[in-house]
Amino acid sequence: MNKKVLLSVFTALCCNAVSQAQEKGTSDLSVSVGVATSTELSNLFTDVLAEVLTDGGIYARDLKSGSTFGLTYRYAVADRLMVHADVFYQKMSQDIYVGDTKNGHLDYTYLTFGLGADYRYISKSMFQMYSGVAVAYSSESIKSSSSAKAPDGTGFFNYHVTAAGFRVGKTFAFFGEVGFGYKGIASAGLSYQF
Repeated sequence: MNKKVLLSVFTALCCNAVSQAQEKGTSDLSVSVGVATSTELSNLFTDVLAEVLTDGGIYARDLKSGSTFGLTYRYAVADRLMVHADVFYQKMSQDIYVGDTKNGHLDYTYLTFGLGADYRYISKSMFQMYSGVAVAYSSESIKSSSSAKAPDGTGFFNYHVTAAGFRVGKTFAFFGEVGFGYKGIASAGLSYQF
């Protein structure tokens, strides 16, 4: 009799260990905060280009970048494979110089809309690991503190590559990601699966 009980317990534990948390039809809603984004890199590239084109006559200094804040909805189209749509918000500011004279201050606001996919290569009920990619469009708004007219904000295509992400918890969980793109080199947040 003890052998049957032990076999039943062992079978139940094995089934639980291989159960997948990311079954087809699962939804996930998450909020996150990230740092060091590709949007910051784009801003720095624009600054260098402006300085080169004006032969150093106009340049930007003291770039201050805030964290990026995001809201993401994911849906499992297949076991372990999730597609997602997200929106991220980030603010930056910097001083503008003409020659050696400070000419004003610019405030930037970025709103990024992305679409992508994540693959869960470890998908347990309490722990998941994944990688993913996304493409996005970032809208830029610029305000100037000087009497000069602020440059027109533009939009540009953006991206994100999640090299490694993990989620710890069942229905409500903590997650963290490392990668590069509009979500940041490192990001973390809270997730709700239903």
